[in-house]
Amino acid sequence: MENTDNNVLNNSDYSLPLRCEVRAVTHVLSTQAAKVKVGLDIGFTNPSVSQQFRSRGGYWMTVEPTPERQRIVEEVLGGDTVLCTGADGTLPFEDRQFDALVLAYGTLPARPRSEDAIRECHRVLKTGGVFVLTVASRKRFGLASFLGGGRRAAGESGWYTEKEIVDLLKPGFDVLGFTYTCRFWVQLVKQWTGRRREGWHGSANVWLRFLYGVAWILDIPLFWTRGYQMTVCVRRKGWRGQAMRVHSSSTPVSDAMLFNPKYGGNHISWDKFK
Repeated sequence: MENTDNNVLNNSDYSLPLRCEVRAVTHVLSTQAAKVKVGLDIGFTNPSVSQQFRSRGGYWMTVEPTPERQRIVEEVLGGDTVLCTGADGTLPFEDRQFDALVLAYGTLPARPRSEDAIRECHRVLKTGGVFVLTVASRKRFGLASFLGGGRRAAGESGWYTEKEIVDLLKPGFDVLGFTYTCRFWVQLVKQWTGRRREGWHGSANVWLRFLYGVAWILDIPLFWTRGYQMTVCVRRKGWRGQAMRVHSSSTPVSDAMLFNPKYGGNHISWDKFK
């Protein structure tokens, strides 16, 4: 089984960035105090990746954004644990079902649609559940992006800075940390192969893996820089479904502070994060 899993990953056009992403995500999951009993991975379209999450224990479900991508994964994993999102991007689950949720690189859309996607992830996570997502990191002076003519690498749906991610997630999540992978040379290879992905088949993939290997070595001296692939770990907050505007002797201190004009909180509404 292990050899089969590695072959599936190695045959991916983007095996090195994918491996970096999966390594970052599994590291985050392994550092959590509570074990995952019920988990969900979204958008990887790679049975080997989903199997790696399953091998860590717990019961895992997989969701893909299209029926075509769903069929690719369920041919290996079976149809019972592989589902598809709704036409509007909704997840086919009831509220608060999962202890952990992993959102694949390129799955989070650009704003403003990203807010709906984050809201759905918040809805299906249990209070205190961990949410791990990987997005393209937008740098102020991104040389690789500049040399690539400002074009996104294949699979990138939106670029985000740390601040933009924090602003997007803070209504319903506590941000725990960031991990960066895919530095300058790997990103250059990724952008280059993304424009030629149709030509990489068979033996050509050997050369592609060779290019990624060289790029990874060249990136070693750049360990101090931030990569172009940002993995974010957050934890779901548990907010009151209906905020109280009228304070009384029984109003919780947190609510009193949240809606106190002194703290600038009287304009915030948490109703959408029930």
